[in-house]
Amino acid sequence: MDESHDGTDVLSSSASEEPYSHHTMQLRQMAILDNIAMIKAKSGGSMMLKVVMRLFIFAVFAMGLNCAWLDNVTAKPSKPTSLSSIVFFGIRPVTELEQGNNPGAVQTCVRKYLDAIPPNSSLWLTKVPSGSEDAVYLKRRNLVEQMVTILGENVRSEAQTFASAVPLLAEWEGMSEGPVAEADFADQWLTKRPETSIAPFLHLFKAHRLRAGYEAARTEHEKGLRPVLARRYRESIDKARSSTNPLISCITDDLEAQTYVYLQGRRRP
Repeated sequence: MDESHDGTDVLSSSASEEPYSHHTMQLRQMAILDNIAMIKAKSGGSMMLKVVMRLFIFAVFAMGLNCAWLDNVTAKPSKPTSLSSIVFFGIRPVTELEQGNNPGAVQTCVRKYLDAIPPNSSLWLTKVPSGSEDAVYLKRRNLVEQMVTILGENVRSEAQTFASAVPLLAEWEGMSEGPVAEADFADQWLTKRPETSIAPFLHLFKAHRLRAGYEAARTEHEKGLRPVLARRYRESIDKARSSTNPLISCITDDLEAQTYVYLQGRRRP
């Protein structure tokens, strides 16, 4: 996918595996700073603007303190980087996988995946997003490169079309609507294009988003949603398992092995 912004937001979740992670807090700070710039452009130099800007700056500062506090007080080891999180979140660099100390079968899968990444792929690059829009762009680019790595260069055109259209967000904010909307979009894509070349990846992408949605669907009005998402997740996993692509198979196993993918302590679907 072209590196420049072309008017379409180019991935999503900036939801890291921890809902209130350092990366998430950074993205929220970026979003607030984006709002400051927008307010400034619209309202000139009024007194109200100064008051609003002070409130925004205080909020950014408070979030920074909160993030540092969380980093220092929660003195427990972070969840190890998993292959499925690298593929479907696009937040952490793939080089983190090289530092992992995984069991034999998992390490074999990781090695196959790393060996499949082209030397000039943007997946090898590490870039901190400059704001929420840039975060979405980088995640869209990640989706394209993951599909190309796993399925082959011949899928690049359709991968770009899908990645530019799927309704990705910079942050899911701990709610189910974002990941479920992405899963629904993948479902619609598969229904309209039953012979699509990116189907094996989309089944797995859909499973990942459904599991994230399941973990986030915890409020009273979503009680009935969890069984539906659990059923759809199992169906998507089964379809992914039917693929003959060895990378799809081992990423499916990795996803299934995770105790959670988005929010901890919400049980498995």
